[in-house]
Amino acid sequence: MAPAHNYGEQNNRNHVHNRTHAPIRCMQINLQHSRTATDNIMNLSEQYRSHILFIQKPYLCNRKIAAISTKNIIYTSHEDKSRADIVINNRNIDAVFVTQLSNPDSALLELEYHGYRFYAATMYFDITEEIEKGLEKVDQMMEFTKRNGLIIAVDSNANSAAWHDFKTNKRGKTMEEFIVTRVYTL
Repeated sequence: MAPAHNYGEQNNRNHVHNRTHAPIRCMQINLQHSRTATDNIMNLSEQYRSHILFIQKPYLCNRKIAAISTKNIIYTSHEDKSRADIVINNRNIDAVFVTQLSNPDSALLELEYHGYRFYAATMYFDITEEIEKGLEKVDQMMEFTKRNGLIIAVDSNANSAAWHDFKTNKRGKTMEEFIVTRVYTL
């Protein structure tokens, strides 16, 4: 959950107006195409009142994303093949799906919430593909958003002690170097 902060903002008359950031509550999960996991995360999402749910490998029924409450809005690029989707559970968040950078393994949204514009992305890096392919997509998203507030939730299939795995594997080392060289916050 993002903390609330007060920031001053100047208008044309050099008066300062305080605007309070409203907290955004986010959750991420790889559902492994499981109905039970979907039911559990939806219950937790409601219990903790999350606003944005980043999903990798959603549960599908009859080639459609299933078991997500109809009061939520699901953003997906290829519903029958999707492995990365975003669920919005707050009607005060306006979202635009960025189709040119979304595919079955990634979804990017431009969001506006309480007067603030930012971006949110969910991604799935297939273990059978080189991790650099996914990292190139992250670079494309960073370039597109011009670093104007981007939240990225990734299932990178990379192990690293930096995110509390017991061992760091080759993919994890590559991911660590990518994050450090681009000054991203983990």
